[in-house]
Amino acid sequence: MSRRPYRRPGRQQQRPAARFQARVLPEPLAIERLSHDGRGIARWEGKTLFVAGALPGETVTVRLLGEQSRFAEGEVTEVLVPAAQRQTPPCRHYGTCGGCQLQHLAPRSQVAAKQQAVLDQLERQGKVRPKELVPAILSPSEGYRHRARLGVWTEKNGTVTLGFRRKRERTLTPIDACEVLAPALNALLAPLRGWLEGLERRDAVGHIELILSEEGPAMVVRELKALSPRDLQRLGTVGDGALGDRIWRQTTSEGLSDLNGEPCDPRLHYGLPDFELDLAFHPQDFTQVNVEVNRAMVRQAVDWLAPQPGERVLDLFCGMGNFTLPLARSGAWVRGLEGSDAMVGRARENARRHGLEAEFDTANLARGDARLWPKGTPLDAVLLDPPRDGARELMAPLAQLRPRRLVYASCNPATLARDAGELATAGYDLQSLGVLDMFPHTEHVESMALFVRR
Repeated sequence: MSRRPYRRPGRQQQRPAARFQARVLPEPLAIERLSHDGRGIARWEGKTLFVAGALPGETVTVRLLGEQSRFAEGEVTEVLVPAAQRQTPPCRHYGTCGGCQLQHLAPRSQVAAKQQAVLDQLERQGKVRPKELVPAILSPSEGYRHRARLGVWTEKNGTVTLGFRRKRERTLTPIDACEVLAPALNALLAPLRGWLEGLERRDAVGHIELILSEEGPAMVVRELKALSPRDLQRLGTVGDGALGDRIWRQTTSEGLSDLNGEPCDPRLHYGLPDFELDLAFHPQDFTQVNVEVNRAMVRQAVDWLAPQPGERVLDLFCGMGNFTLPLARSGAWVRGLEGSDAMVGRARENARRHGLEAEFDTANLARGDARLWPKGTPLDAVLLDPPRDGARELMAPLAQLRPRRLVYASCNPATLARDAGELATAGYDLQSLGVLDMFPHTEHVESMALFVRR
């Protein structure tokens, strides 16, 4: 005799949610403006519809990709009436590769859109407006990227893919050339693919990181399984030897080894010629991918803070001293705080190499209870370069320290706006604001703001 399945009293069975079925909307839509992440915005059935690949002023047909109660998401299937600022994307992988989102928009229009996104966030969320809007720090739109991590995937039939993630997917787009990658790194893509296709153990490599430093191109290979002696010998010849001894193996999370398997602690360098500095970094350290914009960004930050000999400056989220050491060149006494012990060690190393007096310490800045500054010691200026989450926990402690000037380098307009509102309440005016074109063709928005105590 069959038995009915037991059901808990008063509780109904849960049915699995139906998977959303993408579909092309029957009527064309007019795009009104750009969102903060570079998507077109239209109105559809009383909702805000975010449309990837659409520009303001255009009429487009849209494939609906998802729908929520108050908004929906889609992508362009056809541009019926194009905007004047639309351009042909320079990269043949655009549309499948997820690395770039704005190649259909002319570079100068990208910068203008990002600047407007920052201003809109500041006014809407922070309730502040800059007294001065400075010209953006611009970048070449191609060939600017000095480092990149490429994924490697091997199919069961032995086919190897080297590339970046596809849009909205976890799979990889095979890349034979990348328009935003520096030419010296682009030249390595084909030789690397050839090396991967000839591996004795096809599934031995997880990803490859390419870095362009003052010394030339360099590479870190993430090994999932040990490479054979033949594979290692062939790796050393990739790019006709252009990499020299700047090829390292990452076999564990603990560090790097050379091609012979010997543990090593290598250094590369990037320059800040305005300050007669070259900073040493480990290949796996965070460094800015756009070297030219980084140089201009550091120059602007130092100019805005204008530190004088004998003044005291605090650099928060200091990393390896990208801002700290140029500030110390002015004769100011600078204290840098950073959450990573390894980066603090690198900053101290760089200070010693250049004979600069600066103090570096490890601090958990995300908690907000770190000891930022010696009690009773005046503080003249602050440089703040937080991650995307911003620095909300630091706003109150910084206001209590009462620095006269504060420069905030931001990679997220939303958290900059939130923190700017906190600073305004604490008695600081937003004196100057400028966009940094650190990542052309992408949705990422970098900016710099100067706050002055009233």
